[in-house]
Amino acid sequence: MGENEMSVFGVPEAEEEIYRHFLRNPGTRTDDLRPLLHSRPGEARARIARLQELGLLHDEDAERRIFPVDPEPALTRLVDARLAALHRELRRVTRSRHVIDGLRAEQGGAGSSAGAAAPRPSGIERRVLVSMCTVGKDEAGARELGVSVRTYRRHVADLIQTLGAASRAQAALLARERGWI
Repeated sequence: MGENEMSVFGVPEAEEEIYRHFLRNPGTRTDDLRPLLHSRPGEARARIARLQELGLLHDEDAERRIFPVDPEPALTRLVDARLAALHRELRRVTRSRHVIDGLRAEQGGAGSSAGAAAPRPSGIERRVLVSMCTVGKDEAGARELGVSVRTYRRHVADLIQTLGAASRAQAALLARERGWI
């Protein structure tokens, strides 16, 4: 076996080796596996338990044999779990705006206009932010606020710029993080 192909999914080489063993030898008993792996008594059992948690191995049958889960659904589960973890990490990274705000606050009285915190939104801006979160179309938001669509869109663009957001959705999230809405 070459490189640890399943490491990208968080499966260590020793566990991948066990899974591959069960693919080649389905129905191996746990007791028979430990000597083959030259491992300590509890080590093989712990690795098998983790592979079962990951959904790569079925639980032991009545005769204490273990069978592997078919690779396609097994890897689909691993991909889903890995994507969910990456999504959580990406959300943490994209929420960096609060880090910038915190670092700017550290500048405190530096007197730099670049370090000044953005002013809180006016009444109409706050209403536009709420509308952005609740209304689907600009026309409906403008009608709800009693302004023209062009004025509504200008407020939206100004808020996106003020918040340093790349999109309306990000602007709404940043406004919520700052307690503006």
